[in-house]
Parts: sequence; C-alpha cells; structure tokens
Amino acid sequence: MKMESVTASTTWTIVPDCGGLIDKIAISLPNKVFESENPHAEKILTAIGNLLGAMPSNVSILVFTDASNEAAAQDWFKLQTSCPHEIILAGDVPLQSADIWTQDSFLVQTRGSDLRLAAPKSDWPNGLLPSLLADHLSVACNDLPLFLPGGDQIVGEDFRLIGQTSRLRSAATKYGGDGTLLEADRRISQLDYRPVCYWGYRRSDLTRNPSSYWGRERSDNETISASEEKKDLLLSQIVLQSASQLTRIRPDLVTRIERCESHVDRYVSPTGLRRNGKNLLLLADPVAVTPEAESKAKREKRLLDVSEYWLREQGFEIIRNPVPFATDVKNAIRPRLYNNILLENAVRDGNGKPIMWLPCFGEDERFTDYDTENARLWMDLGFEPKQVYGWESLAHANGALRCSSKVISRVPGTA
Repeated sequence: MKMESVTASTTWTIVPDCGGLIDKIAISLPNKVFESENPHAEKILTAIGNLLGAMPSNVSILVFTDASNEAAAQDWFKLQTSCPHEIILAGDVPLQSADIWTQDSFLVQTRGSDLRLAAPKSDWPNGLLPSLLADHLSVACNDLPLFLPGGDQIVGEDFRLIGQTSRLRSAATKYGGDGTLLEADRRISQLDYRPVCYWGYRRSDLTRNPSSYWGRERSDNETISASEEKKDLLLSQIVLQSASQLTRIRPDLVTRIERCESHVDRYVSPTGLRRNGKNLLLLADPVAVTPEAESKAKREKRLLDVSEYWLREQGFEIIRNPVPFATDVKNAIRPRLYNNILLENAVRDGNGKPIMWLPCFGEDERFTDYDTENARLWMDLGFEPKQVYGWESLAHANGALRCSSKVISRVPGTA
C-alpha cells in the first residue's frame, strides 16, 4: 500500500496552549447565568469570576453577553477583577446557553502581527461568538467545514493533538469530507504547520499487560506489529516525535484507532515541557470516590490506560494525575476535570515561576485532597499553580476552566 505524506501548506498558526504569557482572553456570559430561576447561575458566575480574579492585572478580558444583560455584566465584572475589559454585545439575536463554552466556538490563528478566526463545526449549531469577535477585532472570520471544536484540540510548541472523534467526523461528507481519513488529515493539517497527532486508543491494546508492555525500552527503529488490525489499515499518516521534533513517519502506526468519548482537553493537559527530549503531557488517572462510581471510573481508567500506549507510540512522555469520579448535583457519575487547565511557560515580571490555572472542586469536601494533590504535581513540574475554586457547579456539564475561556493572544515573557 502506498504511504502518503500529509503536510501543511499554511503560514498561519493557531494560538498555542502553552508558551508565552496570556495577553488577552475571552469569556461568555449567556442569559442563563443571569437568570434568577437558574439554581446554578450564581455558582457558575462564581467559578468564572474566580478565574478572572486569578488573572494578572494586565491581562485583557473580552466579555460576550446579551444587550439585555450589559449592565449586569458590567457590574459583575467590576467585582471580580481590575483587569481591563471590553464588553461585546450579541445584539438582537441572543447568545445560546452552549456559548458559555467559549473554547469550542472558534480557533484563533496568527501570522506575524495578523490575526484571523476560523469557525469550525461543533456539537451544536454555529453560535454568534466567531462573528461577534471578528467584528469587534476587525479581522476575518472563515467558516470552517471541519468538525473541530476547540476543546478537542491541544496545541503545543511543535505538535497538535486532536481527538479521534473530530478526525472521524471531519471525514464525513456532512463536514466537507469525502469519507476518507486521509482527506480529513489533509484538511486538518491546513490550519497550522505543526504536525498532527490523534488522541484515541487501539482496540488490540485492551488485551495488553501494562507491566509487560512498558517493562523494557524499545529502540527508535523497533516497531509494533499491526497484524491484529490489518482490517483497519487506512491511507493515513501519523507523525511520530523524534527527540527534537515531530517529523518522522512510522508506517506501523498507520492504523485506525478508536475514539475516546470526550474532548481531549477534559483528560489531557499540555505542559510546554520536555522530558527525555519528548513533549510532556498530563493524562487523567480516574479514581472512584464513592462505591457507585467504581464501575464508570474503572471503565474510563482502562480506556485512558490504553490511550497512554498510543500517546507514547506517537512520541509523548506521560505523567498521570488523579481525577476523581463521583456523583454530581444531578446525581450522575462525572469526573472532576483537573486536566482542563490554562498555563504559561514564560515567567511574568515579579514571578519566580511560570503560572498555571488549575480548576478546583474543593467546595465539596470529597475533593479537597485531589485539589491538593493536583496542585502539588504542577508545583513539582516547576509551576506556580493558581487554584481556581468553584468548578463543582459545572461538573454536571462536563466542563471546567479551559472550556469556559479562550486565549486570544500571547506575548513573550522572561525565559
């Protein structure tokens, strides 16, 4: 079978999830967060307000809201932070409730000092945020016929990690594809020069013994047999990270992988760091907090364990962080999304360490130890963790800190 390379031919780049100092960030306050009859409204505002309050005073905040809530949004914002801000009004057509997940609505691309937006397809109809922001910033906004919500993509210094769900759905004719993953890969690659890796797992890895699988080191040229998956071989490319950059093709990795039923940013965190010459990621390690959560936590742990195999095969180094599963306010079993973070790798003036923002759930005492353990892990990596509390109120919606914000721009800082 002929192997084909998928290379980017763009000079535009997506604003990364690590690296320079956060300069501008956007949040969205749809009507539901101001509805007095919404039992979660006050707590949602508290969580987002805690994030803004943890931002350095020179970070600029863009706030989407409805015209009918302009005064309420202004009054609320002034109580949260002294950061400069701009209110972007939705006008006659109101924001959707789903617009609170600002991360998913658009991608921000830069080329030198130029900026533009891309509006991908997502789990809900295209909202107003991309066009509102484009008009506010006087930049172009391109409709993107790809299923690629921002929450299902992590952008590092020299890689993009995208959920297999987005890859599979982007291949469909509904999203402009021709039914093949190769074409989906080509179209996804045109958004940024960085090589693309995919987050998922191989069904054959479910039968592997973890201790024997990682019990020895493999040489750079050694491959893993794909004979068990011949029926799933596809004309597609996965790029493997070498010690210095993601450039080397591994033909044995040209296999179909299964999708994890979650956006990648719920369970995977970038660090902007390298270990053993490889990009270092944090991967959730599910833990059942209550007996009724044991079955779901066990299932998710198994799938995340085998997704670790696949991430390592693509050239990443992995650290696992504890993620508790327990009932939420609606009595459903949900994870607490400690991987849904924001971070910087540059150091701000007056700081000795780079900052990261960690969603915390300790308003429920079941999770206070997990708040502490996850913060300690980031401290051990050399960061100053800003523990942002209040996210238990959004656990039922499978969202947290990164989901509800969008980094618009970064600037260099002290190395």
